[in-house]
Amino acid sequence: MRLKSKNLTGVVRPLSYVDKMLRQQGFHRSGGDSPPTYDVVIYDSATSTSYFLRIPTNYTSTTTGKGELTVKLGHPYLEAKFYMHTTDDDQFVIPKEIREAAEHKLAEIADYLSHPAAQR
Repeated sequence: MRLKSKNLTGVVRPLSYVDKMLRQQGFHRSGGDSPPTYDVVIYDSATSTSYFLRIPTNYTSTTTGKGELTVKLGHPYLEAKFYMHTTDDDQFVIPKEIREAAEHKLAEIADYLSHPAAQR
């Protein structure tokens, strides 16, 4: 499920800053040599289901004045970690509380990234 986050999607920042900040927020980095994707697990104790909140990135052609790589954040999305057995007619719906938790986390990250002075 794609999440709307107009304050986060499209933000360009140094990779080192994005990486440090997202790791401090509990995200794990994947992607190897390709542009990283950051994941954090949100657990729903009511249904015993885990969800991934993912933030993809892409390298940009610009670098900072210090020669650092920069990344552009993509559209975040939320998905179930383990899909239950469903038929084609069943639709898996992510609970409202989980969506709200994910949106709150994204707003917090957008707030951190909106303060360039914090990148020092």
